[in-house]
Amino acid sequence: MSAVETLLGRILEYAGLFPPAGLEMESALRNYQRYAKTDEFWILGGFVLPATRLEEFAGAFERVWGTEQERPWTLKVVCAGETAEDARAIEEFQQGAVFIGSLEAKAADARAAKEVLERLPAARARYVEFPPERAGEVLPVLAEYGAKAKIRMGGLTAETIPAADVVARFLMACARERVAWKATAGLHHAVRGVRSLTDAPGSARATMHGFVNLFLAGALAYFGADEQALVRTLEEQDAAAFRAEDDVIRWHNNTMIADQIEQVRSEFANSFGSCSFEEPVDDLRAMGWV
Repeated sequence: MSAVETLLGRILEYAGLFPPAGLEMESALRNYQRYAKTDEFWILGGFVLPATRLEEFAGAFERVWGTEQERPWTLKVVCAGETAEDARAIEEFQQGAVFIGSLEAKAADARAAKEVLERLPAARARYVEFPPERAGEVLPVLAEYGAKAKIRMGGLTAETIPAADVVARFLMACARERVAWKATAGLHHAVRGVRSLTDAPGSARATMHGFVNLFLAGALAYFGADEQALVRTLEEQDAAAFRAEDDVIRWHNNTMIADQIEQVRSEFANSFGSCSFEEPVDDLRAMGWV
């Protein structure tokens, strides 16, 4: 497997139900079904949805797929409300071809993170989203409970995009605690750049993070690089700075071989959620990576 395939394999979790796309359930399911049949299907990870919509998902899944036999689906379930009720919805969910792969929730601080993790079923992977500035206090709790971290990389306004140094320190803190992480929001593009925040006419523009930048910065953090190296990687806006060969990715003064990337992806930098699949793939195609 090439370095690019190792870096990008099942990295993108499809979140078409969430803003800015905000699709109806059947539309999102049909998109996922279509993406799974493209040449880039290997980039596609799980399907992201709120716990409160699991019952709706089950009905729509039957209508979209019928009796057609396909590969199993993996759900990434966001517990955005009362986690006790969400936990019941999760336990009651049944759909033969679909499996719940992970649970995700928010917490404002270490105490809230502990409360959330006490409620969520421990049998599945659990991610907790928290303000990245609180990584020092929250990550030890996640490590204690065998949970993982989640970082929000953007949103519908410029203010939701964390600065590169904030992201770098989050990655370094996760590396110190050996807590794996995933990312969400604001990662429609492979490489950092000035983009429109939504598809609406006249949408505000801002400098948005790139998922290639983020995951390569994560690889650097995992192997002990300093904050300056991570920030430089996160802030790079020239796609040509990232060069992919058969089993190596090179950027700046850094070289990462496929075996190292495989270790990072399996143990540390898990995935990212995006309400778009086509935009990330278009960017990767323009880079010659797919």
